[in-house]
Amino acid sequence: MPDPPSYRFLEWMLRRRKWLFFVGLLVSVAGALMGRQLVLDRSIENMFSIDDPIRASYVELQESFGRHEIVLAVYSDPELKSQAGLERLGKLAGEVREIPGVVAAVSLLDPPKASDFEDEHRGALLRKVFTGYTHNESFDVAGIVCLLARPGPGDLPRRETLRQLRLLMASYTDGTLVGEPVVVEEAFDLLESDGQQLNTWCTLLLMLTIFVCFRSLRWLVLPLVVVQMALAMTRGLLVALNLQLSIVSSMLAAIVTVVGVATVVHVIVRYRDAQAQGLAPREALLAAGKKVAAPVLFACLTDAAGFAALMTSHVGPVVDFGLMMALGSLMVLASVVFAVPLVVLAGSKSGGHVDEVGQQSLQQALQKMLDWSSQHSRPLFLGGSAIFLAIAAGSTRLVHETEFTRNFRQDSPLIEGYQFVESRFEGAGVWDIFFTVPKRFDKKFVLKVLEFEKRLLEEVPHLNKAISIADILDAGSGGLKQIDLGAKLAVRAGLSLMRGRMPEFVAAIYTPRGKNRASKLRIMLRAPEQLEAAEKMQMIDQVRRMSSEAFPDAQVTGYYVLLAKLVESLLRDQWVTFSIAGIAIFMMMAIAFRSVLLAMIALVPNILPVLFLFGGMGWLGVRINMGAAMIAAVSLGLSVDGSIHYVMSYQRERREGATLTAALHSVQAAVGRATIFATLALVVGFSTLCFSQFVPTIYFGTLVSLSMIGGLVGNLVMLPLLIRWVEGETQ
Repeated sequence: MPDPPSYRFLEWMLRRRKWLFFVGLLVSVAGALMGRQLVLDRSIENMFSIDDPIRASYVELQESFGRHEIVLAVYSDPELKSQAGLERLGKLAGEVREIPGVVAAVSLLDPPKASDFEDEHRGALLRKVFTGYTHNESFDVAGIVCLLARPGPGDLPRRETLRQLRLLMASYTDGTLVGEPVVVEEAFDLLESDGQQLNTWCTLLLMLTIFVCFRSLRWLVLPLVVVQMALAMTRGLLVALNLQLSIVSSMLAAIVTVVGVATVVHVIVRYRDAQAQGLAPREALLAAGKKVAAPVLFACLTDAAGFAALMTSHVGPVVDFGLMMALGSLMVLASVVFAVPLVVLAGSKSGGHVDEVGQQSLQQALQKMLDWSSQHSRPLFLGGSAIFLAIAAGSTRLVHETEFTRNFRQDSPLIEGYQFVESRFEGAGVWDIFFTVPKRFDKKFVLKVLEFEKRLLEEVPHLNKAISIADILDAGSGGLKQIDLGAKLAVRAGLSLMRGRMPEFVAAIYTPRGKNRASKLRIMLRAPEQLEAAEKMQMIDQVRRMSSEAFPDAQVTGYYVLLAKLVESLLRDQWVTFSIAGIAIFMMMAIAFRSVLLAMIALVPNILPVLFLFGGMGWLGVRINMGAAMIAAVSLGLSVDGSIHYVMSYQRERREGATLTAALHSVQAAVGRATIFATLALVVGFSTLCFSQFVPTIYFGTLVSLSMIGGLVGNLVMLPLLIRWVEGETQ
């Protein structure tokens, strides 16, 4: 009987291993060179679907008032009202304006007569308007409103502008820089750092763990080559497809590492088992390939199908994430073909017993676990079901974390700066209302805006400040209510004066009517950043409702609103994409196993850990942040590989004539060991992410590790029980 095509392909791979490795090396080098162009998309609005109203409002704000972002530079100065204090302020403001990327800087010195503390009329009114922006009420903290340009091609990156601003503020007492653009840039910087950390310390720990398990340098090199080759090819392919990394897909290296290491460890274990039976290296690898080729193929295809299911999401970066991870899974498969034959056989010795100390004990322990679980299947099922249902019920209590600053360690300099501003400067959250101005921009309209702002501050809890061109015109005229004759002239004169003194700032809050453009007015709001999620969302909803009542076309937006909605946007489709991923994985396994029933039971030990994790988070009050946003679908895609190897190996044993019990014992020993080694290596490697300064990265590393441990327990305890139940316990 001729060998099937898969066996002939394995033999061809072994014969052509040098050429395959050479081709893989060329493709990887090309991918690595192209991958240098892969960048992290730092645009917060791109985190939302292109047709999302939240995104549309923010884009319209940018188009109407200039593509500027606002940050506050704040420092303590008890002598702010003195001549020396004002000179220090003027010097700092001048230095801020010199930094590339800063469009304008507004300080207490810019509004007319605001720095003249002897002026108790217009000067005092303007000082009141700018309280919370250029100074606090007690005049012992100074602030500078910085308008930053959105960098274009060839411009200085925004993070470099912010870095120079931070360095400048560091020389002043309590000097700090706050604003949503600051925390977003800090988040992206930490994500890039975490990605580099994963490629260094995580990889080193992975290699160390694999070395301890297998005691051979060759088994150190193999996963390293496979993972790095797959990463290089994936990055190059992403550049060729004109894709960019986002805050969701920044853990690309982590996912590829998981898939690559899990795949290679199964090859190593099977190869070593074949060598232990006395086979020569080439025959041992061929024998191992015959056992793992189909499981490896379907494991990578199933991973790709599961991740591709995320492309059904309505959130743009999640779609890109699904595509990137699907491509990464396929590149792992390609790198296995390119690298495994040559690396495994390079320097291999002829057959013999290669079992290290402790591996025989591990195999015996796995056999005893199988026997014990089979003998106690009923109480295990009943007790496990009760515990699972009790804990999984906690998933209904999950709360989203919308306070973006809680994504950082609370002892970080950024958070300390925020706490200073929150306590001394009327809140660090900056957001906006904007609407169309009627054709007659007159006293009546200005007073309507002022009355609306007054109502907002009186009725909306936690809202600390509302400022617009109406406030500036009112203060600059000495109070429009007191002017009857000449009010129209006063408004025009005030606009002209402010444009002369603060042209960029005025343009950022008021746009006059143009040829094909309506005039729009912007109200800048201030609120505490460090609020509970429910309080923040209630405040935003109340402002949105009141705005639409006063001005029908009013829109509420800004970084503050975007960040509050960010995690909600990521989580909105989580359970839908999780379900679709489950269906896609089920279909792939049904094809691989040629059994719908086996595919169904193979899903169970991989779905339950996800529900268990989220239930536990709900009961413990652990909030869902960005690190947990996609963990459900990701965990399912990663942990199912062990189930595929287990079931397909079991089916092969049965085809070769083994009884049900004998087949399960054989699979438990071989696949069980490989799964334990892979899980141990990955959990140790991912532990490095727990030292990140970015809390979502800590969540990601912890939850992936826990889900993989849960999947390991499910595959070694639950899956054989389900197979025995489905196949017939007496066989």
